Amino acid sequence: MNTADPTSDASDTSDTVATLATPDLLLADEARYQALYARDTGALSQMLDDAYLHTHANGRTDDKAAFLASIAADKYRFIDAKRKDQRVRRFGDVALLNGVVHTTVDVAGSRKTLHNAFFTAWRNDGDRWRMLHWQATKILEG
Repeated sequence: MNTADPTSDASDTSDTVATLATPDLLLADEARYQALYARDTGALSQMLDDAYLHTHANGRTDDKAAFLASIAADKYRFIDAKRKDQRVRRFGDVALLNGVVHTTVDVAGSRKTLHNAFFTAWRNDGDRWRMLHWQATKILEG
């Protein structure tokens, strides 16, 4: 369960979102997280573009099919994701969303807490946002 308000604005210093943010994109991202928590690969498949790539913080990249298969096989079980410092920049039908995320995830049965900077690219296909790319970068403590 995520405690961040995905539509918060730049005046909220605890979870900053740039004023150029489109609320519908942030709501689409929240729906994606909810589908991850529920391991709903059907919903995720509709939210991810067919060209989707998922680049993990360790540098490995999965395409859409491999990422969905890992969720279905219970390789990754997302428990919680607390996002902050989110920024959205929109360029026509493409939007870039980046920020910081603290994620609790079970990886192959082992619980981990990940602290990453993230970058996502989204495409609006006319009636909804679909994610094109996820990129995570580990934030080193200290």
